[in-house]
Amino acid sequence: MNSDADGVSGKDQQLHGTTLRAYWFIFRSGKPVGVRETQRALSLSSPSTALYHLEKMRELGIVEKDTIGQYYVRDNVQIGSLKMFLKVGHLLLPRYLFYAVFLTTATVVFAILEMMIGGNLEVAAILFGFAGAAISWYESFRMWKERII
Repeated sequence: MNSDADGVSGKDQQLHGTTLRAYWFIFRSGKPVGVRETQRALSLSSPSTALYHLEKMRELGIVEKDTIGQYYVRDNVQIGSLKMFLKVGHLLLPRYLFYAVFLTTATVVFAILEMMIGGNLEVAAILFGFAGAAISWYESFRMWKERII
């Protein structure tokens, strides 16, 4: 068994469901959170259930525990579905969002410049630009919608 390759895929498989919801809760709170706070926020059945998910994330290296027993998010987390997001300040944004914004802006600027110059408007270029932008927007919204699952 290859420890490096299997270890990474094992971590990827463990970050889902309630554990991922717990991560999003800690991340959004922006401050260290305790076990009971996590239990209440996620409507978990008991503090031990919350503790299980918090400790699972700590073992994965996603969160750390301070001296008073509260958990906080580490800086660089690239495990599981979190690989598809970029951390910008206190926000996690889908990676496709940047492609969507770029393709939309580039296509609009291209169309405006073509009309200002008075040249032939390249319909194929506009269609390809907007098709790429539409796919990127769709993927961005889909990822954003599924972020709490």
